[in-house]
Amino acid sequence: MIDLKNIETIIFDLGGVIIDLDSKSVIDQFQRYSDKTAKDIICLISQSQDLIDYETGKMSDSDFCQAVNKLLHTKLSQASFETIWNSFLGNIKQDKLHLMLALKDQFNLLILSNTNAIHQRSFDQRVGELISSRIMSDMVHTAYYSHELGLRKPDPHIYQKVIDLQNLNPEQTIFFDDRLENITVAQDSGIQAIQVTYSDQILDQLR
Repeated sequence: MIDLKNIETIIFDLGGVIIDLDSKSVIDQFQRYSDKTAKDIICLISQSQDLIDYETGKMSDSDFCQAVNKLLHTKLSQASFETIWNSFLGNIKQDKLHLMLALKDQFNLLILSNTNAIHQRSFDQRVGELISSRIMSDMVHTAYYSHELGLRKPDPHIYQKVIDLQNLNPEQTIFFDDRLENITVAQDSGIQAIQVTYSDQILDQLR
């Protein structure tokens, strides 16, 4: 358990923290249509400027689909592409959503996530299937998504933006993220930060 005695604000990342991720599924499905290797697909998608642009709201859904088709030498329709793209999102445990709602009653609860419009529609729909008439942002007081903010972790400006918008005291703020580089930059901003390394970690540490 984590001592939250002096904590006012809890911030959750989504992927790898609230939502399990399934990179193997998305890579396997792209490989059915592409001549690229799994390693190539990972590099092309995860490190491309196109992904950064899409996740910071500078590119439309259709433009991103076309960009990935070009990168991977595929000819996927928008619908087929979105189905494959959303397979990256794994399980969402109802227990985590209930934990978030319980914490929301006690703390200023936020989401700060690198994501995109296609994934947002998907995880919002799935949350609604688990908790009727709710979407992910209903689990917290405010959700900050990279494609809406125009900033993306680990850019230090995204942390300062949230600090300023929420008037946070970083020393009384704790942040959970699965990626070490995001944790490090959050700590540089004065925020307490914990790396999430397994699926049930927040349930074990916060319930």
